[in-house]
Amino acid sequence: MSTGSLGQGLSPGLGMALGARLRGSDFHTWVVLGDGEIQEGQIWEAAFVAARYRLANLTAILDSNGLPQFGWPIDTGYTRERPIDDPAGKFRAFGWNVVECDGHDMASLLDAYAAAKAHTEGPTCIVAHTVKGKGVSFMEGDFKWHAQVPTPDELERAFAELADPEVSI
Repeated sequence: MSTGSLGQGLSPGLGMALGARLRGSDFHTWVVLGDGEIQEGQIWEAAFVAARYRLANLTAILDSNGLPQFGWPIDTGYTRERPIDDPAGKFRAFGWNVVECDGHDMASLLDAYAAAKAHTEGPTCIVAHTVKGKGVSFMEGDFKWHAQVPTPDELERAFAELADPEVSI
């Protein structure tokens, strides 16, 4: 299901994981979260409940690029400060197992997924460290590309940069 930045993804995920346990179903629930999404209180309420019930069949994958679409409102617009400095520490404080990895490295991601599945004492949060727009010079590290559509020329340039074997993604 698609949820977005309102912080509503983890709650249904924990419901699915808890339902699987109650029914004796053998499946694992995976939830993808973003930096902006974890600013919402509902995420932390769900994190608390998931740890309380030791839902080892629940894994949250945090795309941790440090650039949510918006920061906190101020007179001149929005801050660009990261509101949660240590998301891994925050999830640990809520009783979650935490695995950190390079979100651009497939082997690192697969190792993190395996570690999450192997953990049997409660939920796991995989903090996948990423760079927004990785591999496209004019998009990389720029929060504006979170909700901006490239022009046809920009799209062509992006595809060319991503196809270049010299570019390391």
